[in-house]
Amino acid sequence: MRRHRIRVVGSLCRLYEEADAQATTFTIIPRHWEFTPDELMGVDPKALLRRLRADLYRAGAAKTKGWMFVYIHGEYDPNAKVYRLHVHGLCSNEMVPVLDRLRKKPNYKSVRTLPDGSWSPVYRRVWVRRKPLYDLPYPLTYLMQSFWPSRPIFINEAGQRRRVRDKRAIPEPFHSQVLLWLDQFELQDLALLIGLRVTRNGLQQTSSRR
Repeated sequence: MRRHRIRVVGSLCRLYEEADAQATTFTIIPRHWEFTPDELMGVDPKALLRRLRADLYRAGAAKTKGWMFVYIHGEYDPNAKVYRLHVHGLCSNEMVPVLDRLRKKPNYKSVRTLPDGSWSPVYRRVWVRRKPLYDLPYPLTYLMQSFWPSRPIFINEAGQRRRVRDKRAIPEPFHSQVLLWLDQFELQDLALLIGLRVTRNGLQQTSSRR
C-alpha cells in the first residue's frame, strides 16, 4: 500500500501543479454508507462508487469541463457499532459547483437532527476546501489512507453531538474485519475517476476535458 500511495499521490501532485493550483480537496459522506459488522463483508465498493458517480453526473459533472479523483476511506464508531464509509478527493475548480449542487440532494444534505428528532451522527455530508492548499504534499497524502481509525460519536451533557478528535486503533475483531474486507479488492475498485484516465505516466486528463 505504501508503494501504491507514493505513486498515486505523486501523480496527484503533478495534476495539481498542471492545474496551476486551481484545484481543491473535498470529502463526501453519503447518508446510506453506514454498515454494521454483519453487513460490511457484503458491501461492494464498486457499486457504491457507481451510485456516487451517477449522483455526481446528475449534479452536472458529466457536462462540466474538469476532473475529479476520489478514494474510499472508512471509520469505525464503537458507540453506534457501525462502519462509516466516505470518500476523500481532489478536483479541479470547475467541479466545485457540482459538489455544491450535490450537497442539496437528500443523501448528501447536512442536517443536525433526523426525522425522529434524534441527532444526526454526521452533520456536514459534503465538505469542500475553499482556501488554497499548503504544506504539500500532506493534504494530498490524506486523500488515500491505508489506516481506518476508530472515531466514536457521542452526545455530550449539553445534548450536542461530538466526535472524538483523536484517531484510535479499531478494536478487534473489527480491525481484522476491515483488513479482510479491503483484501477482497484491487486499488481501482476503491477509486473513482471523472475526467481522468490511468496511463503509464500516471493520471492524466482525458482529451475531451482539456
